[in-house]
Amino acid sequence: MTLTRMCAPYALWALHFLAIYSLQGLACARQLGRERVAGLEIMTWTMWGLTAVILAAIAWQAWRAGQIRRALLASDDAGRADHARRLFMVVLCLLGAAISALGVVFTASPLAMLQTCA
Repeated sequence: MTLTRMCAPYALWALHFLAIYSLQGLACARQLGRERVAGLEIMTWTMWGLTAVILAAIAWQAWRAGQIRRALLASDDAGRADHARRLFMVVLCLLGAAISALGVVFTASPLAMLQTCA
């Protein structure tokens, strides 16, 4: 488990936050993607799709961390400091993925409650 992999869920959350609010601004300022398809505007569909992709990427990060955690728990290095450090980083990655997924859901929640330029 590297520091980069441990921080990946937070980076995905930040990317989602930046993309959602940038797309929202473009939709309102330039009337981009305001046509309706299946009851929602194209920009809303785009933002929902982006949210699904980001949540899938965060879930993949959590799944990978879970695999590493299971491998670490099954190994017989339990007393070593390096083993404890790796296990700690994996648990932090799992918790970070949970917090990031929650953040993405909260960032996307206005999509369900409001129109694009409300």
